[in-house]
Amino acid sequence: MIEQLLYSVAEHKGIAAIIAFFLAAVESFIPVLPLVAMILANAIIFGMWMGFFISWAGSCIAAIILYFIAKKFSALKIFDKFREKYNNQKLKKYIEKQGFSMIFISYLCPFISDFLVTILSGFTNFDIKTFISGMVCGKFIMFLFISYVGEDIGSFLSSPFKIILFSLFILGSWMIGKDVNKKMHKGNNTQYF
Repeated sequence: MIEQLLYSVAEHKGIAAIIAFFLAAVESFIPVLPLVAMILANAIIFGMWMGFFISWAGSCIAAIILYFIAKKFSALKIFDKFREKYNNQKLKKYIEKQGFSMIFISYLCPFISDFLVTILSGFTNFDIKTFISGMVCGKFIMFLFISYVGEDIGSFLSSPFKIILFSLFILGSWMIGKDVNKKMHKGNNTQYF
C-alpha cells in the first residue's frame, strides 16, 4: 500500500505538494494534527529540501495569518477585563527584553504549542517584526532538523559529529537571528504590547 501511495505521489507531485503545503498550514490552526509526522512524510515523499520548504512555508504563512486574526479578535470589548487583570508592567518589560529569544525558542521546540504562542503574541499585540523574525527562524531550524533526521535517522543518531555540528548550527542561527532583530529595531521605540 505504501508503494502504491509513493507511486501515486510521484505521478502527481504538483498536486501532492499543494496538499502537503495546505496540511502544514492547517496544522497552525488545528494543533492536534501531528506536525512532526507531516514534516517527516514531506521529507520522505519530496526529498529533504523540497519537503522541508513545503512544510516550512505553509506553516509560517499560516502562523502570520493566525497572528493577525488573534490581534483582530483581541480588540473586542469582551477581552477588556482580561487585559486589565493581566496588565503587569514587570511582565511587559521582561517580554520586551526577551522578545526575539522567547519567540525563537518557543518555535524551535516541537513540544511547545506554536498555536498558543501565536495566539498569545497576537492577543498581547506583540511587535510584528520581532514575532515574524523569531517565528520564521525558529521554525526554519526545527523543520530543517526534522527533515534532516527524517531523511536518514540512523546515520544521524550514530554520528556524534553530526549532532555537535547541528547544535552549533542552532546556536549560530539564534545569534544571527537575534542580531538581525536588533538591527531591525535600532532607533525604533516599538511597543511590544
